Amino acid sequence: MATRLEFSRGEVLAQKYEVVDQLDESPLGVTYRAKHLKSGSYVRLTLLTPSIAGPEHKEQIVAAFRTAKSLDHPNLCKVGELGEHNGVAFYTFEDFDGSTLRELLQEYRINGKSFAVKEAAQICVQILEGLSELHQQGLALRALRPEYVLVNIRWTGPRRQTFVAQTKITGVGLWDLVPTQLLAEDEFTRGEAQYLAPELKSFDPIPTPRSDVYSTGVIFYEMLVGQAPVGTFQLPKVRRPDLPAHVNDVVELAMAQAPDDRYPTPQDFINDIQRTFQDANLHDELPQRPLVTPIGWGLALVLVVFIGVILFNLRPDPRRLAETADAQIRKEVFDEIQASQPPPETYKEMYARHPQNMVFIPAGPFVAGRLHTESDNVSLSEPTAEKRYTEGFLIDVFEYPNLEKAVPRFEVSFSEAKGLCEEQGKRLCTADEWERACKGPRSLVYSYGDTFDPDFCGLGVEDPYPSGTKPQCKSEWGVFDISGGFREWTSTTPANSKSRALVRGGLKSHPEKGTRCAMSTDESMGFSDKSISFRCCRDPDAPEAEK
Repeated sequence: MATRLEFSRGEVLAQKYEVVDQLDESPLGVTYRAKHLKSGSYVRLTLLTPSIAGPEHKEQIVAAFRTAKSLDHPNLCKVGELGEHNGVAFYTFEDFDGSTLRELLQEYRINGKSFAVKEAAQICVQILEGLSELHQQGLALRALRPEYVLVNIRWTGPRRQTFVAQTKITGVGLWDLVPTQLLAEDEFTRGEAQYLAPELKSFDPIPTPRSDVYSTGVIFYEMLVGQAPVGTFQLPKVRRPDLPAHVNDVVELAMAQAPDDRYPTPQDFINDIQRTFQDANLHDELPQRPLVTPIGWGLALVLVVFIGVILFNLRPDPRRLAETADAQIRKEVFDEIQASQPPPETYKEMYARHPQNMVFIPAGPFVAGRLHTESDNVSLSEPTAEKRYTEGFLIDVFEYPNLEKAVPRFEVSFSEAKGLCEEQGKRLCTADEWERACKGPRSLVYSYGDTFDPDFCGLGVEDPYPSGTKPQCKSEWGVFDISGGFREWTSTTPANSKSRALVRGGLKSHPEKGTRCAMSTDESMGFSDKSISFRCCRDPDAPEAEK
């Protein structure tokens, strides 16, 4: 007798769950909303497809369920119990009060609406945060589609104008039961957008975090544009000109065909969304209803014009104020550095006691972050100009191995970089030390000046150039290749994570942004790829180096 997976409203499963309605059918199984007869509470219940969850798969089912049960994250649906009905395995999970993202996309399309940038970004970031937790547990979802994402939307605040989304991914941990080939066949059958990463359609599919990044990129594109990217598709800003300037870069990095060309982790994707869209209406308000009558508006307009005529010539020029603020803080820093310069003998003593190819930067201030006059997409991820101080330190002139005309070492993790510095009696530089060494005594935007010039430094990592062979790519302290080329590890960790470290310099997807001295991202300490290198620092009072 064929195994039965279809049940009608009112039927009871496992003598304790009453079927309310069928929600979805997927390669994992058939999902229902059900009511627990004893407690009266509602759950979602998935009857697993026998071909992947028959009696011969019992050990795999139990192992997958235990994994799913151990996951606890606000963006992952929490699993309830594992059970059986007439020989068919099922599991329950929370009855999250929300629609699937597929239903939401269809609703927007039917009503002729588009997701605002802030809406799409908010949902996408929550998906990525859930995936990040999954990946930290050594898992990859693989099966990410709008059907398997639940979203609860509410409008809060004055006049209910603030968009708040709560997002959860379903099936986490259990999708490991489904062969990748079956997922690929399901996509072909549906004939829709291809959410499954290209490498998972090969003869030897190997899922990685980058596979899930690809699927999220497809979903993000669909939310922004209103249609899925099928076949040869146009970039989102072509389809929707009101989108922010760098949206194409974000989507292209997320949906790159080759895994190595994508964001390495969900956190990298999140970082770029936040950097790219933080000035692009992420906190915009919806149009508001007028609070006064047309007559009131007329009177108010007359008053505004009258006051404006009187005060027009008294209003400050924001640009001039910003320029004045920048000039003042830079002058303060430069004057303080000049006034506290140690005598030449100090430099001579430093270079005699420490390893070769290191620059001594004495204790003093620098202007951290972006200037007041900078307010574009390139710089808004950086803090506004503020005076900071560092103790004196020495820094390698070149990236590791700190030899002129040597190709820098790359594809190193944080711990590897830290260990290699310690082997030389050195340490990784702090993020502030790195930024100060890049900006020089005049606190420049780039190591070579205030204006981006693509010819001064190497901007990519596909063809690494030997250290010091670009003479103009040098800071005023004498540190080479610190703008452009590779990204570099620092010893500084973000405030909210001890398992990640700040990375300075370089940004393959956006050279103008990445070559700025104040630019930083953060990476998991275990991360390494061909874009990342490092250089070392040393304390002035460190033991004398062996020559």
